[in-house]
Amino acid sequence: MRKFGMMALTLGALACVTADAQAQGQRRGFGGGRFMAGYALLSNKSVQQELKLDDTQAEKIGGVVRDINAKMREKIADIPQEERREKFAELIRSTNEEIKTATKDELKPEQVRRLEQIIRQQSGIAAFAEPGTAEKLELSADQKEKLREIATETASKQRELFESGNREEMREKSATIRKEAQEKAVAVLNDKQQGTWKELLGAPFEVVREDRPNN
Repeated sequence: MRKFGMMALTLGALACVTADAQAQGQRRGFGGGRFMAGYALLSNKSVQQELKLDDTQAEKIGGVVRDINAKMREKIADIPQEERREKFAELIRSTNEEIKTATKDELKPEQVRRLEQIIRQQSGIAAFAEPGTAEKLELSADQKEKLREIATETASKQRELFESGNREEMREKSATIRKEAQEKAVAVLNDKQQGTWKELLGAPFEVVREDRPNN
């Protein structure tokens, strides 16, 4: 249990580094579009279309997500710069839970199932730290340790890339690092687990990034 807790912590740090790098990259001007993760994806039009949200759902849910994200940005602004990386992951997690709770009665079961598949696809290796995912995969202690090692290595690579300041290559190289980590993680799974993992991911879906509003 303790080792799995360490894995979740490591993968959470990885998600934080990746999100931080992507957000910084967008502010620096390479690869437009807002970074969104977890249930915040509900405000993305391409995701809304994939989930087949009707107009009423899309308007209501989109408004909820925007309001909660606005509060998150205010909280980030209040955190001293030197503390943001440390606290960012927890803030993302709490925001995700808030959106999930606020929208649960607005989504149909099949929409929730597909949304969570898309979230896992977007999360990459960090998805293995999600309790429900880990439980469904029935990961052994040895597998959890190997996944933790992959996550630690990947987080280090992402951090080095982020700190290099080479914004022209950051997005492409970050995607390559994520892909390689995902392949290593899947290789840790046995045949049955790999089949379960494919079901948990569902059909591949590419989220269309949207331009950041000017306001």
